[in-house]
Amino acid sequence: MEIKDSFDEIFSDIKRILIVLAHPDDMEIVCGGTIARLTSQNKQVRLVVTTNGSKGTKEKNISEEDFSSQRISEQLSAGKILGISREQNFNLNIPDGELENNVDNIEKIVLHLREFQPEIVITHNPDDHLIIFNNTSHWVNHRDHRHTGSIALDAVYPYSRDRGFFPDQLNKHQLSPCGVNKILLSDSYTKDYLKYFSIDNFLEQKRKALKQHISAFDPSTVDDYIDENEINGSYFEPLGFLKVY
Repeated sequence: MEIKDSFDEIFSDIKRILIVLAHPDDMEIVCGGTIARLTSQNKQVRLVVTTNGSKGTKEKNISEEDFSSQRISEQLSAGKILGISREQNFNLNIPDGELENNVDNIEKIVLHLREFQPEIVITHNPDDHLIIFNNTSHWVNHRDHRHTGSIALDAVYPYSRDRGFFPDQLNKHQLSPCGVNKILLSDSYTKDYLKYFSIDNFLEQKRKALKQHISAFDPSTVDDYIDENEINGSYFEPLGFLKVY
C-alpha cells in the first residue's frame, strides 16, 4: 500500500493547533513526531491533558499524589523537547480513571478553545471501545481516552462556538467564541478518513520525548513505539481527519 504524506494538505493553512489528550504520555505516543514537525515550522501548539495519570503505577511504595506529580513533570519535559513551551502545556489534574463527560469538564476545554483560538483540534477517538490496529493487534480503548474525545468534541461544538454557553468567559474574561471545523482523531487506524504524517526527520525528538516518561514505561521499550510508525521503510503517524460544520 502506498502511503501519502498529508502534512501540507492538512496543516499548510493552520497556525494554531490544540491537542486534548487523556494522559501525560499520550501525545508523544500518538503524534509526537508530528508535533515536532509543526513546531519546527513555528506553528503554535497548545497541549491540554485531562488526567494526571496517577493510577498507572506498578510500584507499591509511591503515593498517588507523588506519582501524579512525577507524571506531570515528565509531561512538561517531553513537551519542551517537542517544542511546546511550559506556558502552552496544561494538565487539568483530574484523577486517572475518574474523568467524566460532564458540563464542568466541557467548560474547562471550552476555556482553552476560546483563549487559544485554534483552527484544528487533535484528540482521541471517542466512539470505539475496541481499537483495531491490524489483523493481529487489538486493544481496549481506555475509558479516559473515550471520555476525553467526547469532551473535546462537545467543547468544539456547540459549547465553544455559541455565546449562550459559559457567558462569563466572554463577558468577564473578554474571550471570543471559537469555531473549529477540523478534527484529527487518534486510534482510527481502520477508518476511511485516515491520514498519514511523515516523521522521518523527527524520530529522534519523538524518541527523546518518549524517554522522559520513565514512570510510565521502561525506556528500553521506547523503540517499540517508534517501530509501530514504520511503513515500508519510512515512518508515519496515522490520524483520522474530519471536517465538521
